[in-house]
Amino acid sequence: MLALGSWKPLQGLQILDISTYVAGPSGAMALALLGADVIRVDPLGGATDTRRLPLAPNGVSLYWCGLNRGKRSIEVDTTTDAGRAVVAALLANTGPEGGILLTNAVGQRWLDYDELRRHRPDLIHVHIQGQNDGAPAVDYTVNAEVGLPLITGASDSTRPVNHVLPAWDLLTGLHAAIGILAAVRDRSANGQGRSITLSLADVAASTMAQLGFVADAIVNKATRLREGNYLYGTFGCDFETADGGRVMVVALTPRHWQRLVSVTGLGDVVAALEPALGASLDKEEDRYKHREVLSGLLRPWFAQRSLPEVAAALDDSGVLWSSYRTVEELVAGENSLIARSTIFVDVEQPSIGRYPAPGSVLRLPGLDPVRACASSVGQHTTTVLAEVLGADETEILRLAQEGAIAPRHESLESHQR
Repeated sequence: MLALGSWKPLQGLQILDISTYVAGPSGAMALALLGADVIRVDPLGGATDTRRLPLAPNGVSLYWCGLNRGKRSIEVDTTTDAGRAVVAALLANTGPEGGILLTNAVGQRWLDYDELRRHRPDLIHVHIQGQNDGAPAVDYTVNAEVGLPLITGASDSTRPVNHVLPAWDLLTGLHAAIGILAAVRDRSANGQGRSITLSLADVAASTMAQLGFVADAIVNKATRLREGNYLYGTFGCDFETADGGRVMVVALTPRHWQRLVSVTGLGDVVAALEPALGASLDKEEDRYKHREVLSGLLRPWFAQRSLPEVAAALDDSGVLWSSYRTVEELVAGENSLIARSTIFVDVEQPSIGRYPAPGSVLRLPGLDPVRACASSVGQHTTTVLAEVLGADETEILRLAQEGAIAPRHESLESHQR
């Protein structure tokens, strides 16, 4: 078994992960980092995402390793009846806290809930779709549909700007993990399995509604503007410092605004400005309405000071702010998010080397960061079949000869030792 922390709140859960790319793997990994035994079912040679950029110098996907830590991997040829029978047997025999499948497979009838529940009546089946009608879609095509790329980017641009973060994938993965836990709780109470379906499109549309975008368009007939780095609905803006640095400053509440006015020495100016504008700048809607005037007043203060001077003044004042940093600075900076974090530990990833990797983001007493690396494709084929199905050397050899599973990565004797 993989080495986890001293406390494993989900210990005992066994989940089959038959998914690729971001949504499914990220949701399954969130559960693995809390102690669930997640078994990836990989096709022979690995799925297409096992080679997705970025790659280590030796060609190993850093992306794939990052989304599959703490899991075990078995190689099964699910295009064959024998391979599909292996998956069905694993679902049927993983014990009272097993029988859980997470998948985003498209057009695989043998993976349908009604097909698999014949092998496991209390099956928990979570299927991630692109569109809610089952049509294919990925994060970046869904993102184009919700309108965000047309209000992201510089205010003088007319071209859509896609966000580099696959937000809908990641949110969908977390919703899938929540769905699994809800179904497990329900099954423990009444013994019944569940079929759960969710889609990237529904997650995206739901999020847009929760953040007020939908109601704003319908109730107010409003068209959200592209505003560069201004923060919608209150005051937030980026400023350049005298030495070429750049910071993001946010005045979310009246207290934040008053502190920003105080540290920049603009108290008298703002006091005179308010009656001239007919505004109360303690109100966030007025700060937003007059954002260009306010940013114009504030910009000289930043432009006359170096980034270290700005940092010292803003830190002392309690203003919400941060400097813009590169990803390289995130990794190497002395005061970066990673340097300050308590969830990262150094992990030795075979064939890649040592680098910091996160455990669960839930900081719970007794939950230590998971130090497990990502398994290589098919690394645990023999151990899982022996442990879950009770398969011996002869049976494992037969399955390999039939092409149902990959040739063994490890011997049954090593598993037994």
